[in-house]
Amino acid sequence: MSLSLLQETIPIQYELCQPGDGAVYHPELCTPPRIYREDFFNNNAVEGFWYDANKDRYVMTVAMAYSLWPSWRWNKYEIHPETGLVTTSILGGVNPGNGISNYENGEFGKVYAVATSGAFQSVIELDPDSLVSAGTVMDENDIPSAAIGKFLINRQDKILVNAGTVITSVYDYNLNTTLGQISMPALTISDLAYEDNERGWAVMDGQDGVSTLVKFNYKSIKVEAITALQPGSAPDFQTLIAYDSKRKVLAIFRQRDPATDGAAQHVLGLYKPFAVATNLTQPIPMSKPQPGQVVTMVAHLHGDRGEVGQLKPVTVTNSGDGTILQPTVTPRTNGAVVFQYLPGANPGSDVITLQADI
Repeated sequence: MSLSLLQETIPIQYELCQPGDGAVYHPELCTPPRIYREDFFNNNAVEGFWYDANKDRYVMTVAMAYSLWPSWRWNKYEIHPETGLVTTSILGGVNPGNGISNYENGEFGKVYAVATSGAFQSVIELDPDSLVSAGTVMDENDIPSAAIGKFLINRQDKILVNAGTVITSVYDYNLNTTLGQISMPALTISDLAYEDNERGWAVMDGQDGVSTLVKFNYKSIKVEAITALQPGSAPDFQTLIAYDSKRKVLAIFRQRDPATDGAAQHVLGLYKPFAVATNLTQPIPMSKPQPGQVVTMVAHLHGDRGEVGQLKPVTVTNSGDGTILQPTVTPRTNGAVVFQYLPGANPGSDVITLQADI
């Protein structure tokens, strides 16, 4: 699988300092070369990044270091997927870091989070605007023994996908049982994104600074595709992903150090996932070829990471007396290249050649 970059923007703009701001808290935010009232609090400041299908926005909640009292606040950024325009609001009395973490979208286009109270955890639905609790989806009686980290939830099938360090567990919270575990590459899982009620995405931060993206099927308990995110011009401290279900694209937010004057340099990239066709197998007859009788032939086209379902047309030719009844074939969704072949009237040999332009 590969990702085709559609566009890349720097949507976050910090609020500029006003005279006297630096006299109270965090004076470094208002002292040249830093001339902004705010900054991301640390290298893991983003608490949640998701796609809101109802408002058609990418939404992000971030812990901010702020120059005035109190010296921190929570910003909510809403980014329009096509224009890149950003609406910024301050989450008033809501403190996403106070017992609520790991904001994600999931089943029915809702927003969910993990709520922690003492030794107990629960999964709650959130009001998409205020981000206050709109009810409990899973209480402590439904929670698996392992603590919930980055997660996805499928309410229709009662499935919780819970990311550990390199193992992602799939849990039936109606039956209180583990359905299986998906082994990811040996990297730390940074974020998950919900695609639909069968598939999701994971992003892992590599030790060499190159993030790895994994598409997985949590119902089949398997990895479907793996690809690497190209390194940027600056280090990425935190990489988060959201799946845009309207445009079928992957939004990737990369948190970076500010510029020398304190300006934000965080990058939002929109990527279209597609498989790179690299392998085409030899055709196999589904029945014994006999002179003058049509036989079905099947080959497979798949990508550089084993993906199936290619859309590349395949040309079929032969050099013998037989006849190819379908000289141009579009692979099926499982990558199968299926065509009909009519052997010649007399016994003999034939060479069938399949070709796809990559």
